Amino acid sequence: MKNIALFIILILVSCTNKRNNITETTIQEYNPTTNTVEKILTDSVKNNFLDTEKTKNSPVKIISASLLKNQYSDHKDIKLTFKNTTPKNIKAIKFEWYCENVFDKPASGQFFFVKGITRGHTDVLLKSKKIESKIWEDFSTDAYTILAARAYYIAFTDGTKWELK
Repeated sequence: MKNIALFIILILVSCTNKRNNITETTIQEYNPTTNTVEKILTDSVKNNFLDTEKTKNSPVKIISASLLKNQYSDHKDIKLTFKNTTPKNIKAIKFEWYCENVFDKPASGQFFFVKGITRGHTDVLLKSKKIESKIWEDFSTDAYTILAARAYYIAFTDGTKWELK
């Protein structure tokens, strides 16, 4: 009898409501200030690339820029075709480009904090007035369009250098 009474008490105690220790989920309010700061940064980077006045005197002219589907992953490749517009031979060029995704937002790329910008370089000799193409692989997962591409550093074979200001 004692065992049955103890068993019934045990069942009754285990069936009582217990307080859940689950913390409540709080919903974060939309903060337009944070969104505005991000938009200002994005717009300034985008406008910097769209400002063609800076690249007007560049020794390298970008003839075309196109996105290519990578054969072995969902990453995109980029192909730049460029021309040496000077009488001097070029031994190295550093490029940068700005891409956006399908939502007109900066595409993912090399840089975590500043999206949209990716860089690449070539050190193949580019003779005077010649045209060359180069493909950079795996630079973005969501790039949809290239807004601008430019050379920002050029080293000539005679030892002189040019930098984008």
